[in-house]
Amino acid sequence: MRRILLWIDAVANYERIGSRAEIKRIASKAKSSGVTTLVLDIKPIEGSVLYRSRIAPFFKKKDIEMDSSHDPLAVLIAEAHSLGLEVFASLNVFCEGKNGFGLAYTKKDWASQAYTQALYLEKDGNLMAIARYNTYPKAKELSYLTADSYDSLSVAGAAAIIKDNKVAEIVTKGEVSLHDNPVVYGLDSMAEILKQHLGSRLVVKNEIRPVSAWADIPHGFVNPLLPQVQAYELALLEEVISHYQIDGIVLNKVRYHSINCDFSPKTRKLFEDYLGKEVENWPEDILTLKFTDGKKQFELGPLAKEWFYFRSLGIKDFIIKARERVKSLRPDLVFGDYSDSWYPDYYALGANWASNKYQFDSPLAKDGYKDTGYAEVLDFLISGNYYEDVYLKDLENKVKAKVAIRTEAGQSPEYKSWHCVEGAAELVNQVILKATTVYGGLYLLKYHQKPEVIKEAIQVCLNKSAGVMLFDLVYIDHYDWWDLIKETIRGGS
Repeated sequence: MRRILLWIDAVANYERIGSRAEIKRIASKAKSSGVTTLVLDIKPIEGSVLYRSRIAPFFKKKDIEMDSSHDPLAVLIAEAHSLGLEVFASLNVFCEGKNGFGLAYTKKDWASQAYTQALYLEKDGNLMAIARYNTYPKAKELSYLTADSYDSLSVAGAAAIIKDNKVAEIVTKGEVSLHDNPVVYGLDSMAEILKQHLGSRLVVKNEIRPVSAWADIPHGFVNPLLPQVQAYELALLEEVISHYQIDGIVLNKVRYHSINCDFSPKTRKLFEDYLGKEVENWPEDILTLKFTDGKKQFELGPLAKEWFYFRSLGIKDFIIKARERVKSLRPDLVFGDYSDSWYPDYYALGANWASNKYQFDSPLAKDGYKDTGYAEVLDFLISGNYYEDVYLKDLENKVKAKVAIRTEAGQSPEYKSWHCVEGAAELVNQVILKATTVYGGLYLLKYHQKPEVIKEAIQVCLNKSAGVMLFDLVYIDHYDWWDLIKETIRGGS
C-alpha cells in the first residue's frame, strides 16, 4: 500500500499536539498536502508517554504546561480519522531514559551495561575522571577530544595537550589543532583545576558500567534480554492498542545502544547458556579494547561472530513476541519497525532487519546469520535514508573532487554507496528481498538551506519504495514547506 507518512516527534512538537485546535490544524494541513498517515511518537526516548497510561508517566516538557485532561493520542485519532487519515503509534522500545531521568536510571538492574574505556588524569597517585570522549564538556566535567570529531578547538577554558600519554602543555587561549595531538578540555572551574595538571599521566581503564554511569552515553538503554524489561514493553504495547483505535504500530530502537552493550552478568549467563560453555576470557573473547595513537579502538575476539548472532536472535525473538501480542488483540492493525538504513554496520546494534533469506556477506557474520533476519515478521519497515546527498552521482562527484564526506549517523568518512538517499534505498531493497513493504524515510532538516532538494529526495523514495516517511512535522511547519510537500506529492500521484 502506498503511504505518505508524516512523523510527529514528541519533544519537538509538544506544543503542536498540546491542544485540539493545534492538532486539528496539523491534521488539516497534512491531509491537504497529500499525507496519508500520521505517526505519533507516543513513547519518546525519555520513556514517558503521550497518552493517558496506567503504566508509564505522561511525558512533560520542561517549562510547557499541557492540560491534564488533554490526551494527544486520542484527539489526534479523532481529528485524523475524521479526515480519512491513518494514525500510527511509535514507541522507542528499549530506550528508557535520557540525561539521568527514566527507568534506566531508577531501575539500575534494568540498565544496559556498556564495556568501554574510562579515561583519567593521574597526579600524585590521585585519579581525576575525564567524563566525555569526543563531545564537549558540560559543567564540572572534562572531555577528551580528538581529530575524529573536530579539526580544531577554540579554547575558552583550558586545553591540556596530550603527548605520549602525558599532559605536555596547557593552552588557555587561541586555536588548537586536534590533528596534531588530542586534548583534555575543561571550562570554568574545571579549567582552573586542569591548569594544575601539567605533567599528569593519561590513564586508560577498561570498565563495565551501566549506561547510566557513563556521562557520554546520554540515552538510557535497557537490557533487551531481561524478561522483566520485555514484559514491561509488551504491557505498554497491549495497553495502547487495547484502548486506542490506532491503525498501526511502529517499533523504534528495538536494539542495543552500541557494539559496547550489553556486557552485564545476566547477559553473560544467557550467552554462556547459548554456547553451552563458559566464556573463558570475558569480555575479551568478544571485544578487546585498545587505546592506540591516542584514540579508542577495539578488536573482535574469537567469539564475536557467535555474540553478534546471539544478540540479533534475541532481538528477533522479541519482535516475534511483539507481533503476536499485537495481532492477538488487533489482527487488523499493521505492525512495523523503524530502522536506520546503514545495514552493513547495523550488526553492531544487534538488530538484523533483513529478510531471513539474505545472508550478510561479511567476515563478521557466522553461517546462518540470516536466521536472525526479521523482515518477514513485519507488515512494513521504515528505513531512515537520512542523508543530505540524494543521488549516487552526488557522492561520486565529491570523491572525484576530493570533497570531504560528512560523518552523519552511520556514515564513515570514506565513500560508501549507501551514503545517499538513492544508494540507501537500493541497499534496503537488496537486503529486504521483498519480504515486507518498505517506506523510505527522509530527515528534512538536512535540506533546510536548499528545500528544492526535498522534491528530489521524495521522488527517489517514491520510486524505490512503497512510499515515503517525512521526518519531521516540526521542520515542515517551521519552514512552511506545506505547499512544497503538496506540490511534490500531489504532482507525483
